[in-house]
Amino acid sequence: MPLYLAVGGGGDVVMAAALAGEEAVGQIPWERYVVDPEPGPVPPPSLREVLDLGNGLYLATPRSFAERGGRLFKTQGMCVAEALQKSVYLVDPYRRPSELAKALVRFDKIIGVDVGGDVLGVGCEESLRSPLADAYGLAVLAKASELGVEAELWVMSPGADGELSLEYLIRRVAEAAREGGLLGTVGLDSKQVEVLEKLVKRCVTEASAVAVRSFKGEYGPAHIRGGARLVEIGACALIGFKFSPKALLKLNKAARLIYESDAPIDKAADLLIENGIPTELHLEQLLAKGLDIYAALEELKKKKSC
Repeated sequence: MPLYLAVGGGGDVVMAAALAGEEAVGQIPWERYVVDPEPGPVPPPSLREVLDLGNGLYLATPRSFAERGGRLFKTQGMCVAEALQKSVYLVDPYRRPSELAKALVRFDKIIGVDVGGDVLGVGCEESLRSPLADAYGLAVLAKASELGVEAELWVMSPGADGELSLEYLIRRVAEAAREGGLLGTVGLDSKQVEVLEKLVKRCVTEASAVAVRSFKGEYGPAHIRGGARLVEIGACALIGFKFSPKALLKLNKAARLIYESDAPIDKAADLLIENGIPTELHLEQLLAKGLDIYAALEELKKKKSC
């Protein structure tokens, strides 16, 4: 059985579910600040009504929810489970990538899904705010491939999260291709967009919604994240690129550092900032201390160095 695993945070699982159809879907349970203001991914002790499958793998049902910081909420994977009436896997990123890879050998194929293309970055690009979840997910996929699991990384709707420009991402695709890491392309069909539209109406995601808007004929620049990011609505949001995880490690410095140190996500964040790569975890920690978003971003900009 293949697993479509959203390697980024938040709403990437919506796209993964649309691509998966009847196959298994999973996510790293890390929610946007508007859903869960506690910094970092949702830890296993905060998961409710889930089945513990062991070694950092959990199964959420339509009844599942999370309880954290005095708040009750559903991760977007749990939202997908409720909307589609199917179970969704959750992985524990507080485990080492090698540990989590061992838990995933039950699947004969793992397709990592990243909406937007942050995973194609180096990790410290000026416009990149959230390199950590994608880099950690890439490290897990690379470790799983070493255990004999067929693994691919799919970048869907390049540029749709407003972090890395489409022009830059296409150049990075070319660099991956020169490394022999480009495996092919994938496109969304009408049935998948129908599922995607159903999910974006119920779950919290803006990047995955760009594909729906594009399929309906919208075209041109548009703002997301309350006007903080600019994206291009258009046909490119309906396609994706397939990559070899091991090849992408050569391009993604953040993922390579995590892979080589085999660090769980919280320790990985410390490692990355020591190497000039501040992450979404550091941003959330500053927001939790009371800084506004602009002050927090300026603080992290001082620590960014490629």
